[in-house]
Formats: sequence, structure tokens, C-alpha cells
Amino acid sequence: FDDKKFVCVTKEGLKFDKSEEEKKQEEEEKADFEKLTKEMKEILGDKVEKVVLSDRITTSPVVLVTGKQGWSANMERLMKAQALRNDGMSSYMAGKKTLEVNPFHPIVKTLVERVAADKNDPTVREMRSR
Repeated sequence: FDDKKFVCVTKEGLKFDKSEEEKKQEEEEKADFEKLTKEMKEILGDKVEKVVLSDRITTSPVVLVTGKQGWSANMERLMKAQALRNDGMSSYMAGKKTLEVNPFHPIVKTLVERVAADKNDPTVREMRSR
């Protein structure tokens, strides 16, 4: 393990080794899911920094990860629980979140179909109203 670096899996930017075929498939998926990711980013606004496709999750439809800089989610939780905390420092170190979407999950596949078919679909409208 000498040539490997330790990385936090709860932060964005986790990379796995991929073959050329897997990279090509990922680019195709990115194009297929572009409408959905843009729609989700528009709905969530400044609550998340970006919405991207994930290659780390297999069973969940989405996962919220912290940015590369700033505290991890667990560290944010610990700092909020401190009795003599400084609110200014908390907001400064709290990183923007990234929403990662699982392109293989049935819920996400259904959302892609509905967003592509009609933005006025009841499911899409409900997603917007939240």
C-alpha cells in the first residue's frame, strides 16, 4: 500500500481505476442524465454546489458528499455539538455539498424518463415544489 494515498470516502472526488470502455460508458451516461442533473441543480439552488453522476453508490438513489475542502460531514456534526463554538468559524469551514446521483437506480431512471418526456409531469412538478 506504499504507493496509495488515504482518501476520505465522504468527500467528492473519489476516483476508481477504470478501463477505457468504462470511461466511454460513463461519458454516454453523463450525456443521457444531463437534463436530470441540471433540473435537480436548478431545484436545489444554492443548497448544493453541483449535481453529478456517481460511481461510488450501488444501492441508494443519491448520496450527499462534502467538497474536497472544508470539514467532513462528521466533523461538522462534532463542531456543531461543541458548547463554546464560534458560529463564524462554523460557516467558514462548512463546505458546499455535492449531490451524487446513481444512474443505475430504478428511481433515478424513472426520473430521467419523466424529465425528458415532460417537464410538467406531476412527479417533476412535485420535485420542484419541495
